[in-house]
Amino acid sequence: TKIDTRYGYPAGTPLKPKNKGGIFEPWQTSQNCVIGRDSLPEEYSATHCLAKSALHALDRLIYSEKNDNKQWSLVVSFNSPHPPMVSTGKYFDKYWGLRDDFFVPPSVINTSHMKNTPYKSDKNPNIQSVDAVKEWMVSYYALVEEVDHHIGKLLRKLDEAGQTKNTLVIFTSDHGESLGAHGRRGKGTFFEESIRVPLMMRLPDKIPHGKSIDIPTSSIDVFSTILDYTGNKVYDESDGKSLRRFIDESNINHSHDNEVAVSETDYRDPTAGDGHHLTRRLGDKPNFMVVKDNWKLTIPKLASSPTKDQLYNIALDPFEMNNMLGHNAASASTEIIGKAEHLKALLIEWMERMNGGSKGYYSNPVFNAGEGRGDIVEVKSRRTWNHLPVWVSDTELMIGQPALIGSTYIRNEYLFIGRTSQGKDLGVYSISLEGKDGHFFDLTGFLTGPIHPGTHKRVKVTFQSSRQYEDFAINLDAQIRVCHSEGKDIIIKLQGCNSIMSGGKCHVTEESDEDDDAQIGISYK
Repeated sequence: TKIDTRYGYPAGTPLKPKNKGGIFEPWQTSQNCVIGRDSLPEEYSATHCLAKSALHALDRLIYSEKNDNKQWSLVVSFNSPHPPMVSTGKYFDKYWGLRDDFFVPPSVINTSHMKNTPYKSDKNPNIQSVDAVKEWMVSYYALVEEVDHHIGKLLRKLDEAGQTKNTLVIFTSDHGESLGAHGRRGKGTFFEESIRVPLMMRLPDKIPHGKSIDIPTSSIDVFSTILDYTGNKVYDESDGKSLRRFIDESNINHSHDNEVAVSETDYRDPTAGDGHHLTRRLGDKPNFMVVKDNWKLTIPKLASSPTKDQLYNIALDPFEMNNMLGHNAASASTEIIGKAEHLKALLIEWMERMNGGSKGYYSNPVFNAGEGRGDIVEVKSRRTWNHLPVWVSDTELMIGQPALIGSTYIRNEYLFIGRTSQGKDLGVYSISLEGKDGHFFDLTGFLTGPIHPGTHKRVKVTFQSSRQYEDFAINLDAQIRVCHSEGKDIIIKLQGCNSIMSGGKCHVTEESDEDDDAQIGISYK
């Protein structure tokens, strides 16, 4: 295909850089440059060979007398779809004929937005060619379908053995693929194409068939979920938390916001030699991503880093071509700054929970090879947008779907208020509820007092009612009034999740009517 470095060269051209007698630049010789159709029969593909081994392993686990009535676990790690993207002819030929109908995101065609991001487009000019990207998609989709075909065989093996009802099946991945979006290939960014992965689970009679949950989650929670559903929750000492709370609709955000996903990366590598030096400096690229509802913030681990921060509203900007920070930070509205501060506050809370007590994973600079003052301090100090005398996380606070606990529907949300301007403290005189539906809510936590410059406080907003939430969610009449020292009162409208038309997510689960033998019970989008 046109993306392959050797496109147009004679067959057998070696993929070697010029300094080793080849004809290519170093960036043209990675496995990402190998894309095309495999001339070998299907049974020689890596996916086929791995699946064959997995089927044999499944036979041993199910039918061996040694494993009779014992719990077992099987991990099948398919390499595809992954570079080198050389797919079996059977699947390649199917998608080759469909390529003209493939959707190519606008971020492939127009990459001017990359100037306001911390990333660069790929050096390969064909990655910004629609025709070339469609050919690339042929290989990618072909590799995906081949994996799907063999997963179907594994699921049928469970059916044949009568093991389907008591086997938890999880399908997921470690990362996505840019596939030309933002003029890039591979992973290595916090863009949706790179960090979004499938997460599907099946356990008949415990996980409802066809249920879909639209809540940001993290792979760190998968292990805890496995232990929970297999009756081994007591052994869970991980940092994850079982996703069963979303499946069973029992999440109430008891002590903090549970519907937040955080991702972390460090691009530094040890240098050759003594291994005491690193290839890059801390903060050369974004290190943290935090996602809440439709909002995504990415920032580096160093407060003084010149790396551009990013803030996207995925609902309004699904292809992430309008970074609200970076070059736009100086002109950002108070609402945008409030949302950036909100996501940063959620990240700080997450780091404090994950800090490992006295170990100080996010407070001790030793865990950043001595660079910086520790992640918590650096992130608190990081602020590339304008300072404000007062900010709030939301001017419309969405009340998500409550959980039925006993005979009462309960839900907690969290409102953040802070000050970033230097000088005197922000004085908060009162935070109170108003409206005819205000009696369904209760406010706890910070309700009055000073807020020091560069800090924030949190208000816990609790909904409780014996009535069905949907009875009044659409026409909810309740608001929060914040009286403070910096002028006009701030009004935060409380919104039922069904009344939000844009800019937020309700997270109501959906049931699918599909009846596919290969369907896995629950999916996280």
